[in-house]
Amino acid sequence: AKRMRATGISRVSDYIELVCNNPGEFSEFIDATTTNHTFFFRENKHIEYIIANCSIHKKLKIWSAASSSGEEAFSIAVQLLENFFLFSVLGSDISDSMLEIAQKAVYPVDKVKDVPDPVLHKYFKKGINKWNNYVKVKDFVRQYVRFEKFNLLSDTQSESFDIIFCRNVMIYFDHGTRQKVVNNLIKALNPGGLLFVGMSESLYQLEHDLVPVTASGYQKK
Repeated sequence: AKRMRATGISRVSDYIELVCNNPGEFSEFIDATTTNHTFFFRENKHIEYIIANCSIHKKLKIWSAASSSGEEAFSIAVQLLENFFLFSVLGSDISDSMLEIAQKAVYPVDKVKDVPDPVLHKYFKKGINKWNNYVKVKDFVRQYVRFEKFNLLSDTQSESFDIIFCRNVMIYFDHGTRQKVVNNLIKALNPGGLLFVGMSESLYQLEHDLVPVTASGYQKK
């Protein structure tokens, strides 16, 4: 309804036709219908599990598969850096506007309220003047993280990963869609790799060969 008002279209069928034929409006539609609530160190027990159970001697390939505006990907990076891990992080999302924020890596200060002060001072720059209430992820952290557009339902992942985060997105999907997404994630996961879903999610009633290892965390056989 919001986008129909903005485009001056009164019939749903006409708006659907516009979305199907206009890439710009399709992007606006995606931004209007996706939920992007996130903040740094959200549901941090999964990252704590990695720190406690993974080797610092093996380089970890990590995929933040619904990275929104980048807070999850950078939360992973700063904590693994703090604990001397070797790693790279891919953050992906379907929303162009969220990816743009992630690539700029500038966030309101309320997004980092759960970040301990020593970590905040080491890995973030405080804004001044018009950026007084913002922080920016430091450049040396950003070199470990890259972002790209990816549709979990239609795109195929050509890489494989040791760890995949796909949190707080499948709660919006029906059973069949969840099964399809999980199948694709498992294909992209290395043997012995870890998959983390949101704390309010589970793989209950889905077919998979993963073994539960922690709350909302699974390992591939």
